[in-house]
Formats: sequence, C-alpha cells, structure tokens
Amino acid sequence: MHTRIVIVSEMAPCDSPDTWKVVVDDVSVAGTAGEHEPFVEHVSLTAPAGEVSLVATDPGIPQVALALALGGRVPLLGGRVTAGAASAAAPLQRCTRLVDVADVTSPEEAIAVRAVVQEELALAERPASRAAVAAFLDDHDVADAGARSWGRLPAAVRTSLLLELGALHPHVRVLVLAGPERHGGDPAPWLETCHRLAATGLAVIVLTTAATVAALSTLTAAPAASKEPLA
Repeated sequence: MHTRIVIVSEMAPCDSPDTWKVVVDDVSVAGTAGEHEPFVEHVSLTAPAGEVSLVATDPGIPQVALALALGGRVPLLGGRVTAGAASAAAPLQRCTRLVDVADVTSPEEAIAVRAVVQEELALAERPASRAAVAAFLDDHDVADAGARSWGRLPAAVRTSLLLELGALHPHVRVLVLAGPERHGGDPAPWLETCHRLAATGLAVIVLTTAATVAALSTLTAAPAASKEPLA
C-alpha cells in the first residue's frame, strides 16, 4: 500500500476497464454571488479504490468546494465526477462520505466527544445508544474522553475518529478528507488510518495543501503510527 500524490489537472491512466475508481474530469465549481472567479477550475484527477490519494488544493474555500463536488453536493460549472458507475448527484452522495469538511461536516469543538460519536453513528445507520457509543470509544482507545469537548482531543485523534466513523456508512465507497492540516498536529496517525481504511477497498482522497502533500510524501504506510497521547 502506498500514498499516491495526485497532480491536479492530470488524468491518471486507467489500470483496467473494470477497476473501481473516482474520476474527476475537467471540473469547475462556480463562486457564490459576487465572486468573479470560480472556486475550483479545470480539475482532473483519478483516485483508485484501495489507495490513498493526496491532492494538493488551496486551503479554505477551494478545499470545501472540491470536496462538495466530489460528493455530488454542489452543481458543477463544468466537467464531470464519476465514482464507479455513478455520476448523478444522488448516487455520488450515497457512496461518498465527506470527512471533517469545514463548516459542512466538521463537528463544533465545544460539543462533547460522545455526542459527536453518537451523531456520526446515527448518520451511519448504526446503533447509537449510550452503550454503542461507549463501545466505539473503548475500541478506539479513547474510553475516558467521552465527556470532554471535541476540541480538547488531539488533532490527529479527532481526524482519525472521523475517518473511522465515516467508513461505517453502509454504502460508502469513497472517503473525502478535506483540510486536515488546518488543525495542526502530527499527520502521521491520521495518514495511517487513511491507509488502513483504503486497505478495506475504499478510495480515500485527502484534499490538503501542497506543503502537507510534500511532507506526507516522505511518510510510509507500512509501520503503524504511534498513538498520540490524549491531552
């Protein structure tokens, strides 16, 4: 398993006609009213299933706009997004989970950890009882953190938990993580989580800054990253 560095506006070659993948073909996303330039313009890339694809993207609104485009949640100014055989908005939304997208799917930092987990489990159509939440926290070595505010968890722990929760959605085939660098901290633990989830057959796409892509390209996926201690 390795990390793919995706060069935006370059199409990766198809491995075989039946390989399941995400294909972004010359996609542009319009700016809001009053914006003169598109938020995203002429982006092309391929993200195969079973791999982690790092995509260098300008921080902030461009990351959010591209994430929304990948998940079929915003009209396109031009181009096409395909995930497997799906290209219409509804099936893209069904098979794609947007993870920690600022002001879209990112939890509020003041909310208790157990409340974040409960909501995500419910969205994933999983049991979301107090016992189910406690079991999830225990399974992920944060059993004592349930009452803490979300923002008090180390950044890498938060990102990893959201990735794990996103992967629980019953129809998910694609995880799109947007802007994890904005939280700071060591990226190695959540990159390891990305690789572990990709190994289950998911396409994992990380939209991050060029500097973060360069830093992550030096990390290998083979050794499991050491767990970051809770604050």
